[in-house]
Amino acid sequence: MRKKQNVVPAPEPAPWNRRGFAYVLDGYLGSAFSAIPVGLLWNMLTGEDVINTDLTQFQVPYGYLAGLLGLVFGAIYFFVIPMWVWKGQTLGKRLMNIRIIGEDNNPLPAGRLAVRQIFGVMVFEAAFLLTGQYAVQMLTMLTFGVTKKALSYLLFGVFLVSCWLAYRDGKAAHDIWAKSKVADGKE
Repeated sequence: MRKKQNVVPAPEPAPWNRRGFAYVLDGYLGSAFSAIPVGLLWNMLTGEDVINTDLTQFQVPYGYLAGLLGLVFGAIYFFVIPMWVWKGQTLGKRLMNIRIIGEDNNPLPAGRLAVRQIFGVMVFEAAFLLTGQYAVQMLTMLTFGVTKKALSYLLFGVFLVSCWLAYRDGKAAHDIWAKSKVADGKE
């Protein structure tokens, strides 16, 4: 007797306009959320009432602490929320009525979502996100300023390649790495 397989119907791909707008929203919201601990730590250490997100302006070891806290807050927005709060959706994707799913049309498992969101979106393709800048700034501090420009150019290059892949095949680099896609509609 054959086992009956659960076949999940294939949803429509997310339209470009909503996917792009969700990316912009998530970039802004995720960056703002990741700036919270960095700004608070700066305010507590300096007594200033401005928000500084430049980790290189902190004294050692506080720049590293601020960067790690910023990355943790970024991971909450980009990973924890789509994993456990709104399955496959950040706030931007939820507002645009699109979601992240696996190539098999099932919800993305935690490991693959982490590859997509943390390593792909937050770090490697994050030329314009604070999370990517925090990673660059921490590596810059570790190398005493040697790597900043090279890493910034590298992130920008990865971002451009990912945009080209998304335009060409409908899948950005982070989707290819995680075997995921962005589909229309909520779960």
